[in-house]
Amino acid sequence: MVVKNPVAAAVATLVFNENRLLLGRRICGEVFAGWQCPGGYLPQGHNVEQAARYYCLDKAGIEITDMHAGPYTNNIFPDTPRMQHTVSLYQIAQFHRAINREKFEDKTIQWGWFELQVLPSPQFLPLKLLLEHYDLRQLAGI
Repeated sequence: MVVKNPVAAAVATLVFNENRLLLGRRICGEVFAGWQCPGGYLPQGHNVEQAARYYCLDKAGIEITDMHAGPYTNNIFPDTPRMQHTVSLYQIAQFHRAINREKFEDKTIQWGWFELQVLPSPQFLPLKLLLEHYDLRQLAGI
């Protein structure tokens, strides 16, 4: 088998704080692509836990604690050039503290805490797939 377009690995962190989930508005180019957890592509040479901590701090300005491996989603974006395909490796963590309030409160990204039963929509495809297959209350341990 010859692999022409390899599948990219991504990391996303389900950050919980008192039965709420942290989500940010994901913008692809100039288009709103939906709400998603902090995350990004898995950098070469990093493990999933390192990447999760990095993206939470770099994108949302927060530190996390009590992290452990969560589920994954197989994401096929049919409406993208060359049908983009990623696998999102989810980590589950608790909010520890905001280190960079300026980044966390940046209105262009719009990070927010959402009740598990009332999540905003639309969701970015990986989060949408996760919600179709998993109960957030169980993942949060409540």
